[in-house]
Amino acid sequence: MELKVSGITKSYRRGRNKEVRAVDDVSLEIATGELVSVNGPSGCGKTTLLLMAGGLMRPDGGEVLLGGRDLYSLSPEERDRERALRVGFVFQQFYLVPYLTVFENIVVPAAGSGRWSPDLGERALELIYRLNLGHRSDHKPGELSTGERQRVALARALVNKPGVLFADEPTGNLDDENAKIVLNHISGYARNGGAVLLVTHDRRIGDSAHRSFRMKEGKFLS
Repeated sequence: MELKVSGITKSYRRGRNKEVRAVDDVSLEIATGELVSVNGPSGCGKTTLLLMAGGLMRPDGGEVLLGGRDLYSLSPEERDRERALRVGFVFQQFYLVPYLTVFENIVVPAAGSGRWSPDLGERALELIYRLNLGHRSDHKPGELSTGERQRVALARALVNKPGVLFADEPTGNLDDENAKIVLNHISGYARNGGAVLLVTHDRRIGDSAHRSFRMKEGKFLS
């Protein structure tokens, strides 16, 4: 599924009179099968860009097309449905439910948002074993290492076979071994026909991306 971002902007107020342009007229296209990274230091606007591209934050201006549909011309309910059906998110903070097991954390969000299908449990188990979590499927997040929690979050994002995956600092808290596991699976998702927008300040992303952009003060550097 193709993602096209055209001229999006987002500003915030600081104090009474100061306006900060977090994202300043940014355009980006990601084709099916492509992993694109946006690199830059904290505060450069890359997370704001990802949230707008993923339908979670309305831009002040510009357009976001997901599979040819303008996300922000939809009603909030329609946009929620579009995200549930077509989009997966991976965040640095994991956002796992502490009282659910690994397996439940992967399947419950999909089932609860109306994405239940007969093969959902089978797909979840497949991801659990591919991500080396088979011995942890009945464990809760507090019993997992940082790397294991991130792998659970990745499985949750992929279980519904989304068209586009948005990843915000997915390796930021990980050691080299776990970072490699997570990157290999994100790259594999793109090779199998997904589209990925990954924002990071982690230099280990390196050659995993097909294209990389450097961001500073809300703009892509040329």
